[in-house]
Amino acid sequence: MISKSLYKKLLIVVYAFYILLALFWFLANYFMGGIVNYIAFISLAVFCTQAYYKHRVANLAFGIIILPASIFSALYFLSWGYKAGFDGFIYTMSFISLFSIVLSIFLVFSYLKLSFDKD
Repeated sequence: MISKSLYKKLLIVVYAFYILLALFWFLANYFMGGIVNYIAFISLAVFCTQAYYKHRVANLAFGIIILPASIFSALYFLSWGYKAGFDGFIYTMSFISLFSIVLSIFLVFSYLKLSFDKD
């Protein structure tokens, strides 16, 4: 059984992953394309705010929203690799998508663990 303190530490890892992912997304669009990606910027702001406040219901909502998006992106990159051939980019993006699926499931279960467990 995983303790509450370990859940809280793993939750910091989840926040850090999504903050870094949104930051890289924003910076890649800005430096490579010269455009400001507002969706990436809003994602970055939302996860920075969530990392500060650690609202449990928001964890549940973000986990539920991110899970289908991560599944879709994993299937997209795997199908792209199947059609065009697998290379380093496809492997990396598929791994990030699959890791995001695991972390989004963790966000949902962290709500359950941190809300309904007794201290």
